Amino acid sequence: MLEIYLLIAALSFLFLYFAVKKIVLNVDNKILLEPIKMDIYPEFCEAINDKIRAFKEHNLKNQNNREQFLEKLSDLSRELTFIQTMNLSNKNNNIWENELFEFLKKLENILIHFLENGEEEVENLRESLMQEFQRLKSEQND
Repeated sequence: MLEIYLLIAALSFLFLYFAVKKIVLNVDNKILLEPIKMDIYPEFCEAINDKIRAFKEHNLKNQNNREQFLEKLSDLSRELTFIQTMNLSNKNNNIWENELFEFLKKLENILIHFLENGEEEVENLRESLMQEFQRLKSEQND
């Protein structure tokens, strides 16, 4: 009779050991993948950069300023890449948000200054980026 109890105890121990091990592995995987999944700002920077590239084809107020406009867009693209690279390991949302806010203000000012329908384009950009950010946040929560 004692042998049966020992057998049951041993089997119960093995069952619990493997169950706990499986749970711990799942938790470890979630913890390891969570920072990668949570960091939406680099992806958001890519979306902004795509928008900058798209503006290169828009109509300007003065076509003589095309070279200057393209140069400013290229400078902004490089600046965005710099922001993205410097903050890649940074998980502080406030720093990301402050830097991107300042960057987007510069972009808006350039668009208003050079584009034919600058105000309208800036408004469309805000809407589009807001939707993209919401999409990235919803993907993060999934």
